[in-house]
Amino acid sequence: MKKKKDALLQQIAENSKESLVFFETGYTIELPFGANAGNTDILSHIETGNGFFVEPDKIVTTIDFLATTHKVAAIPSDSLAETVTNSAQISSGDNDSDLWEDIGVSIEGIAAFDAKHNLVLLKVADTGVPLPLEDSDTVQIDEKVYTSGYLDCNEHKCIQGTFQSRYRNDKWFQIKTDYFLGICGGPVLNSKNEVIGMINYSIGTFMPESKATVATVVSSNVLKELLANSGKVIPLEKWQKYGRIRAYALEAKADEMADMNDDRQAIKDYNAALKLNPDLVEIYSKRGMLKARIEDIQGAYRDFDKMIQINPEHIFAYSNRGSAKASLGDYQGALDDINKAIEINPEYMFTYINLGAVKMHIAENKMDEGDTVEALRYYQEAIDDLTKLLSLDIDTSLAREIRRSLKPVQRMLRLAKLQHETE
Repeated sequence: MKKKKDALLQQIAENSKESLVFFETGYTIELPFGANAGNTDILSHIETGNGFFVEPDKIVTTIDFLATTHKVAAIPSDSLAETVTNSAQISSGDNDSDLWEDIGVSIEGIAAFDAKHNLVLLKVADTGVPLPLEDSDTVQIDEKVYTSGYLDCNEHKCIQGTFQSRYRNDKWFQIKTDYFLGICGGPVLNSKNEVIGMINYSIGTFMPESKATVATVVSSNVLKELLANSGKVIPLEKWQKYGRIRAYALEAKADEMADMNDDRQAIKDYNAALKLNPDLVEIYSKRGMLKARIEDIQGAYRDFDKMIQINPEHIFAYSNRGSAKASLGDYQGALDDINKAIEINPEYMFTYINLGAVKMHIAENKMDEGDTVEALRYYQEAIDDLTKLLSLDIDTSLAREIRRSLKPVQRMLRLAKLQHETE
């Protein structure tokens, strides 16, 4: 059975690969000081992404990483190896326009876009091999699906996953998968190598090199609608000025502010993005995390609750709404939410950290109430929840976080045992 599965995976990997497109994009900023002060021609940032041919002269990808770019190279899979040298020069900061023009296919502009579903259709001068679009309504829960795309190191990955759930009128899906960051914009395929959706973003990781547990997918039926609306080609620069596209740039800016721990500015930028484009619903989850960090727990709770209303299978929102409930004193509600996240995906490891933290809070309350028996039980359960994660194949940074979480629980368990022994 394993050989048969591996053979199918390999077949899908090879059959889909010729239709893939690897993107490198760059944007510039005005440098504030130094020899290049005031120069907006210096490339300051490189991002990568994926797309695929849906018609011989049209490539579909995500809006988010094109919303801010000043330069873009679209490299078909069959020519990727030939362009590695020039691509490396660009990635190292070389802003020579000839390099960008020499890499990949020539992009004529935007043939269509869907700012609600993070989709953009590029018209290109060259031609490629399109992937067939299947009716996404035919996919069944628990059916095997396959993601295909390139990591930012130009390495191709094709990974088997499982179709998990639908939401928002079947326009969006969730799939359970060992999905690697960096392949947003790649196709999601059935066993016949037909597209049933496109990866939009992932849930379940904060670390660039780690795997996510869930990928969120926009359905192939939405892709079909995008193709049907294809029309007059719009220049990239003009398209980027549209309000709903600028919202994606604001969200990206907010993400950067959050990474730099400028939480209040990030929240302002998220608010502005949502005002321009109310369909950027994943912002509720991101903003909720920042509100929790600045101790606006009620605001965090409302954002996570809103995210769950939009996507009832959003493990990240359930796990973090549980933490917010615990901070507000609703411990049973917290356990219900976190256990719901585990039910949706038992492999989402951060949920167990939150579960351990909530049980520690319950144990502390039991101690304050003088119920040392129950306190001992919850302390031990918290330790068990965290310890079992260390037996799994997890990366070093997460293991360190778990061990840090364990220390205060172990210390409180020892104190509780001492108090119980003296009663």
